[in-house]
Amino acid sequence: MSGLGDIPPRLRPGRVEDAVACARIEAECALQFRDGPQAWVAERAPPPPAEHAEAATLRRLEVAELHGVVAGFAILEPDPASATLHLVELDVAPRFQRRGLARALVGRAMAQVAERGLSALTLTTFRNVAWNAPLYRRLGFEELPREAWTAPCRRETEGMAARGLPTIDRVAMIRRL
Repeated sequence: MSGLGDIPPRLRPGRVEDAVACARIEAECALQFRDGPQAWVAERAPPPPAEHAEAATLRRLEVAELHGVVAGFAILEPDPASATLHLVELDVAPRFQRRGLARALVGRAMAQVAERGLSALTLTTFRNVAWNAPLYRRLGFEELPREAWTAPCRRETEGMAARGLPTIDRVAMIRRL
């Protein structure tokens, strides 16, 4: 895989014991927002490892390892109503970014879309953050019009709004098989 240096990542299902590393990565990634218009992301409480452990237990956590270290992860949620798989969270530790790990994790998620007989991978993200919507566009995603948002896309954005967080710059995206 290009861009990964001398060793490709090892992609595998996440385990409960990966939860602390995944929570730490998510907290580190949130800090990258501190100097931008979404500074509130950096100010929120870090996610508890229990959320990542639950995702592992439900077989919804995928991790990327480099040199035996958890370097990134994705949390996936099937949505049978829309025959899609939803990318709830994807984070790569800042020290491992720009090595193709996000691309590899999206590729693994797309393989699961195919294996499960689903039609697409969906997500919500920030429209104008370089490592959000612009990155996903380069990975083959396209913006979904609001009337076509799947239940997980609506649920994520409505949950943010219910917590008083701004959603004006949120976008739902899809990558079809």
